[in-house]
Amino acid sequence: MIGALSQRARVVILGVVGAVAAFLVFGGARTTRATGDPFEAVPRDSFLVATVNLAELRRSPLYEVLFGKDSPAQAAKADVPLLGTRALGIGKLADACGFDPLSRVEQLAVAVPEEGDKGELGMAARVTVTRAELSKCTESLAGQRGGKVETKDVGSFVVVEDSAAQETARPRLAYGRGGLLVVGRGAWFDAMLAAADRKKPGAREAQAHVAMRSSLTSRDGWHAPTVLVSALLPRSLRDRLKSEMGAELSADGAQDGSQHVMAGVLGVSSVGVALRAGGSGQSIDAAVELVCDTEEGCAAVEKLILEKRFAWSKELSLRMVGLGPLLDSVEVKREGTRIRVTAGASADTLAATLERVLRFTARRGSQDRDERLDAPAPQAPKAEPGETIPAPRPSH
Repeated sequence: MIGALSQRARVVILGVVGAVAAFLVFGGARTTRATGDPFEAVPRDSFLVATVNLAELRRSPLYEVLFGKDSPAQAAKADVPLLGTRALGIGKLADACGFDPLSRVEQLAVAVPEEGDKGELGMAARVTVTRAELSKCTESLAGQRGGKVETKDVGSFVVVEDSAAQETARPRLAYGRGGLLVVGRGAWFDAMLAAADRKKPGAREAQAHVAMRSSLTSRDGWHAPTVLVSALLPRSLRDRLKSEMGAELSADGAQDGSQHVMAGVLGVSSVGVALRAGGSGQSIDAAVELVCDTEEGCAAVEKLILEKRFAWSKELSLRMVGLGPLLDSVEVKREGTRIRVTAGASADTLAATLERVLRFTARRGSQDRDERLDAPAPQAPKAEPGETIPAPRPSH
């Protein structure tokens, strides 16, 4: 159920860590104002925009399951979390600073360009550290840099980059006003700095993103969700997929309405997700909105969602792990060319369910490794009396 982290997910997490490390080493070099909104660094041309209130997420039991405890001493005694410092390979950084760097991120924004290399994205974050913590981390980490990084002023930012890497591929970090940190590479990194300095249009000027995010946050209780994601599906991409899949569906006959459903799915122009992560004793609620090109297409998508909800509700395995209340809470509403799907369940229940799934997955992975190690080595064939086994032919 829980697979390996995607390439982009790992880039996001490691980007956060890198940005925090850069702040800890170079943060004392510049005086900043009191605030810095990561969303300001998101370019208008972003394909996907995600904002996360990590300070609020940290109060939810879900955070401990995903990221572990804030205290290194406590975390050492706990099970390895999905996104903990050890799992992410940043244990040495946490040991040097005496705290989990991820625990100091307050606000986070992720921006993915519509075009670019696979896995390319940019990240902006706001972090907080005390002067004593800054001093300790600086002393512990400065020596590890070995003079391989360069710093320069770009607008209102101090940019940190690896001088040994190629210009287009090397990761770059920037520290600016209000503790605002930006990490990325190439032209997209430059675009984020320009957006933050208001030299180029930012996401607040992207009409489709603003419309989706405003719709998600306009309902009562949803004005400030913990996580907010908006994604625009370019027509060029949808037309290409429609062309490729249309030929396949036509070859199969598609008498069951598959073409109609697929046309509806590929007619979705934008998607948004909002998540409210409550604390212990509260609930975790999610809302998903889809905007379609036509009402007919939206009706097909609604039908597909309802069919999936019904099928999942009958899955005994999903109920056994504790997802029953979440599945039963799913509601689907369609208004014209817009669909809204909501669901929610107890924060404690969902956190416990996720923890069980992660433990089961880890245990199964460990068993598979043990079985491979314990498996006997293949035996060479034995010759019968009077039989000659030819030597293997060399491969060319």
